[in-house]
Amino acid sequence: MNDIAFDQLRDAINQGVNKQSLWLVDESINSAQISTVQPRDNLLAMSNRYDVFLQLKNQGINALLSDFDFSRFDRELDQKLDAVYFRVCKEKAIVHRVINQAYKKLTIGGELYLSGFKNEGIKTYVDKAAGLMNSQAEKNKGGKTSLLAVVEKVACSGKRLDGSLGDLLDDKNYTYFVDVESNGLNFISKPGVFGWNKIDRGSEFLIENLPALLTDFVNKPISVIDIGCGYGYLSVMASSAITSGSRFVATDNNIAAVECCKNNFSRFDVNGEVIVGDCAENINEKFDLVICNPPFHQGFDVEGDLTSKFLTSSKRLLKKDGSAFFVVNSFIGIEKKATAIFDDVTMLANNGSFKLMVLK
Repeated sequence: MNDIAFDQLRDAINQGVNKQSLWLVDESINSAQISTVQPRDNLLAMSNRYDVFLQLKNQGINALLSDFDFSRFDRELDQKLDAVYFRVCKEKAIVHRVINQAYKKLTIGGELYLSGFKNEGIKTYVDKAAGLMNSQAEKNKGGKTSLLAVVEKVACSGKRLDGSLGDLLDDKNYTYFVDVESNGLNFISKPGVFGWNKIDRGSEFLIENLPALLTDFVNKPISVIDIGCGYGYLSVMASSAITSGSRFVATDNNIAAVECCKNNFSRFDVNGEVIVGDCAENINEKFDLVICNPPFHQGFDVEGDLTSKFLTSSKRLLKKDGSAFFVVNSFIGIEKKATAIFDDVTMLANNGSFKLMVLK
């Protein structure tokens, strides 16, 4: 899919050869797009996604895996930035986080490059960035609704240049953990994690039906993996339902999710570990049970290939007599792809919004 907003940003990155630059890269950027950015010594990329981080490294671009933690950037380069580049993403808190940190880290005269489409709120983000930096944005249209804006950080009076928080955009306290409550339990989460401020209804549906699912096992599953774990709700609730003795592994592509899940494993005394990885591709252990509420989306669109990716990974990780429990939106046609990979595909329940699949 052609992304004019990214194309505009890429051209700006490739033209900024004399600028000490930071490029923020999230899930909306794919490997084909990354391959069009030219590596250089004064360009550092930062991503919160493990797969994107690997793609950047494979392209020869200096890269950090980070939850948009600019203090790590400080340790890599001990100087201020001339340019920050960002193609806006779905999560408003992340966009605000990037604008705030760019404002604090850019040199006077440094430039923030923002690109996106009208329906993604690009005009509002640009206006907010210009207001924060006391500047006028240079706007370049790239089609009917695409926009690349350049916002210069200029000298101004008042508190802004001393880095005080008073005028910064609301990023939902991005760096801080919050509690998400469910039935008297408080789960650690934070902005940057998919569905960070709620209990996912699909995950709740799986847990409600877990006792029925577990009757399929002659003996309780001793080893369990949660693929795409988010902040760890499924693993924590399943560990309680299965009772003591079972070992859990949780994995996610998002470094923020991994950190939250680690904290929840510790908070709820879950026996196991949390591993950052791209759909568990770096895990070779076999498991009795796979639990999964897969994020069948990528960037701003539903991504069909992710279905096969999660199914194939689950098949590889299962023991011969193991089972995989998937919960997906009812509109996702998982059955055909699952049947091509698994011997036995059964829909256990469907509440109209979500369906629960048992795969063997």
